[in-house]
Amino acid sequence: MYSLIVRLLLGISFMLAVGCSSSSTTTDLAASNAVIFDPTTGNVPLPNILATATAKDPISQYTDPVTGVVGLRPANTPMTPPEALAYVNLREMGNTNAVSGLNAPIYIRFTSPVDTATVTAANIKVFQLTADSASSSAPENNPLGFTDVTGMFTFQYATNSTDLFLFPNVPLLPGTRYLYVVTNRVKDAATGRPVGSSSVFDPLKSVIPLVGPFAQLEAIRDNVYTDTTRTSIKLSGYAKVMNDLITSSATTTVTSRDDIALLGRFITTGAGFILKDLASAASLMPVESALRAFAAGAPLGGLTGKSWSNTIAGTTTLPPATYWGAIPGAGTAPSTVASVVTGTINSAELSVDPVVVAANRATMDLTGVAGAYNPASGVVQPFRSSGVLTGYYHAPRSVPFVYITPTSPNGKVVIFQHGITGQKEQVVAVAGALTAAGYAVAAIDLPLHGQLAVTGHTTSDVWGQDFMAVGAPLATRSNIQQAAFNLNRLELTLKTGGLVAAGVTSAPPTEIRFVGLSLGSIVGAYYLAGNTTLATSGLPYTQTTLGTDMKGFLSVPGGRLAYLLKDSPAFSPSVNAGLAAKGIISGTPTYNQFFQVTQSVVDPADPASVTTPLASGLPSRLSGRIVIQEAVGDQVIPNANTRFLGNALGGREILGPAGSAVAPGFRQLGYRGGATPRIPSSFMFTINAGAPAPKVDFAAAQSNLTATTPAEGYFQFDQTGVNHGFLIDPRVSATNTGYAQSQMVNYLLRSVVVDPTPTGVAKMAEGSPVPAVANDIRLPSVLKIFGY
Repeated sequence: MYSLIVRLLLGISFMLAVGCSSSSTTTDLAASNAVIFDPTTGNVPLPNILATATAKDPISQYTDPVTGVVGLRPANTPMTPPEALAYVNLREMGNTNAVSGLNAPIYIRFTSPVDTATVTAANIKVFQLTADSASSSAPENNPLGFTDVTGMFTFQYATNSTDLFLFPNVPLLPGTRYLYVVTNRVKDAATGRPVGSSSVFDPLKSVIPLVGPFAQLEAIRDNVYTDTTRTSIKLSGYAKVMNDLITSSATTTVTSRDDIALLGRFITTGAGFILKDLASAASLMPVESALRAFAAGAPLGGLTGKSWSNTIAGTTTLPPATYWGAIPGAGTAPSTVASVVTGTINSAELSVDPVVVAANRATMDLTGVAGAYNPASGVVQPFRSSGVLTGYYHAPRSVPFVYITPTSPNGKVVIFQHGITGQKEQVVAVAGALTAAGYAVAAIDLPLHGQLAVTGHTTSDVWGQDFMAVGAPLATRSNIQQAAFNLNRLELTLKTGGLVAAGVTSAPPTEIRFVGLSLGSIVGAYYLAGNTTLATSGLPYTQTTLGTDMKGFLSVPGGRLAYLLKDSPAFSPSVNAGLAAKGIISGTPTYNQFFQVTQSVVDPADPASVTTPLASGLPSRLSGRIVIQEAVGDQVIPNANTRFLGNALGGREILGPAGSAVAPGFRQLGYRGGATPRIPSSFMFTINAGAPAPKVDFAAAQSNLTATTPAEGYFQFDQTGVNHGFLIDPRVSATNTGYAQSQMVNYLLRSVVVDPTPTGVAKMAEGSPVPAVANDIRLPSVLKIFGY
């Protein structure tokens, strides 16, 4: 048996560890109930450095699932979650294993149910590790330092289950080392005896080198060194980690190896950042900022490899009645709309097939290269010249837009981004309220929706399926990045006078703000984070400079995107049916591993991830810039996911001084009319007199036109009939839609978050009745699972 363990530990691919794992467990166990750790069957806890340590390159070492032949990956082959994780490690993170999710849970399994009362933060610990210095590449020659961060996690364990999840309450820090430990203080449910280690984990507790049948387990027990002289430790092996845990027992509560039933190391993903210059560590920048720099191009001081034409083409000016009349359910055009202009802007498709790129590496512009643009297998990939980032591999694309002008313009523009399975024409639902306030409104389709859909994909259910790309998380991540890139191109075209040159307007807009719905809010958060002015020296930004950056109104967004799909009443039946058709059954270890790894791959573009400041002590790039609307009881984006995003921004004050700087002004905002704000469901906390306290405030009275605060925050709508699309869909309750749009208009005009209901002495935003444009969320009954 152990010869098999030795052989497979060296060569096992992560496809076995995650994509094809068995629900069976090792029968030869050191205890009647043990924490599962057995790479021979792919049963390792996640996240785990071991998951990617020996994974093959999915491009150059692709294993054909039918023949078993290893070779170059065929083009147009989406990467499954385990392949995608290996790609991130080898192709984006330099084989550093810094790929674990910022918002993904720790997933641990036992061979039998455990005593729920012992599944606590006292018995299962998570530590942030400190190496020899603060550098992400620092060696580990000295004893590791341990900071107990277990309190940052919520434990999810169901009685009589064998599965334990530790979900982070706020995003973990990127590019950071962590360790989790299960102690023998966790007890078996039936016998009350301590849980033990598996027969594979037990040898790793040895204080001497492993020999004989265990010899090659030594690669895990021993340290990983930077060179053959073994003078500098790149990564502490299990033996040293155990020694260091015992040395720091006052913090770790580990006094001997016998206390340890399991440990696992992971490094959080750094794939949300990119070096502008490979020779300069100081040139590290967020990918979303790099994408904006590419969207700007050389003429606007962005990346030098592209000079965009910020013109528009194919413009057609329509009478409002004509445009409204062509949209089912749109009704009569508001009297405040002067004209509707359609046309296209210049953009590019960034979801390019890495196999095709490998064969055309010298050319950034892949015009005419067959199969280059491929949204199912594509990945956003940087292009460098002499090690310097100058752009991204792309295929040029014209993106259609609609621009609605008001009869009494204020010189300002709102960019509206629709939700999943929708299209840009849904802008008519907000056009009445916005044009009545003097705003022009611009809208484009999300990638793979509407006029940007895959050829032949003409129905909204397939548009949603294509964007989600369940099973191919690199495609999902790329779709979010593509959406933000297109928004950047739209904004920059408007700012630089594209409409002026076309004779549509007389001057560029004096201000542009953003409004998003659902998926539009999710990509909007990523877009706004990238749409932050960064200094070239000193602090990258301050709260003062953030005040001049674009502001956004985000209706019903969400974070922790893989679990949003898993837990959504609207999405999960279709997703689960699709996975089941591929043998990934809900509730099984394979199913749980699928979502854990999917979240890890998507995390660099998850809106919760971009709330983290770029340096300790700085505010979030979204601080002072956004409003979040929640629909209590939302059946599309679960409230838990919207609240996770809100807490990621405003709820970090309980973490201490650094957390207090993240977004001090972002609070839960409540209804007026009482001595204290009425908060439908409290979830955000601060520290008051040394103890947690709700972080809440009143929303402003809508009738108080002199109010200047609150200028940001999180507001929950709990009125009867409120639903996911209530910002634009009045079919259930026109009153609720009126409240939502009144809050939107007040924020855009005054930068104040109001209570738009009668408790706020409401005066509804003026404008025509909102049309009943369809906003139903539909997916195929059995979702296509990409890559399987």
